[in-house]
Amino acid sequence: MNISKSMLKSFWLFLLVILIMVANGLPAWLVGLLAVVILGAPLVREFKKGTDLDERQIALSHFSSHLAFFGLLALIVLVMIVEFIARGENPDPQWYMLLIVPLVIKLLISLFQNYGTLPSAQWIGYFFAGIWLLFVLLSHGLSLEALIEAIPFILILAVAWFSRKYPLAGGLAFVLLAIGLLFFFRGWWSLNVYVRILMYALIPLPLVISGVALLIHSMGKKKAEV
Repeated sequence: MNISKSMLKSFWLFLLVILIMVANGLPAWLVGLLAVVILGAPLVREFKKGTDLDERQIALSHFSSHLAFFGLLALIVLVMIVEFIARGENPDPQWYMLLIVPLVIKLLISLFQNYGTLPSAQWIGYFFAGIWLLFVLLSHGLSLEALIEAIPFILILAVAWFSRKYPLAGGLAFVLLAIGLLFFFRGWWSLNVYVRILMYALIPLPLVISGVALLIHSMGKKKAEV
């Protein structure tokens, strides 16, 4: 019986689980290197232009991956609910990271695939700035502290609006804002590593992706005009 490429990808990922189970005693650098190879190989294949899969195999692979993705998120939510009921307090930060970071990545990819560079970069700025402005208001109310913390996100909204007419300047501004926020929120370095990953995925990462996309869009437009 022939084994489809999508099945091979699933078996390939099981290698990572086996690696974790037998990793005791292996050097940390070797475990890390093998994990990167095992996780990276299927991703590299996804980004390759050419493929030996037919349309049916591609559709089945994407469908199974889609179901597995939401199944994993459902399991994470279940664990978080059980943890909350059992302990009477919020689950540990790693659960929020595992839940939210994949959703952020899916949102970014979906936006660019469906709406193109310029609208997606704008809406990413609007969405994440809006979320954080709401969080600041809920945390501090209408206060001077809230106004100070809201300044970076107000700037993000302004850049998102400005980038529609001036995508090159908007792209540069997004990248500079992402770098600047790393210094503005330098207190993050004292936080739990899982909280840091979550924070970076919710603020600097979307800005960098939007900024780079706008820069590429602007350079491509200039080449087309030439």
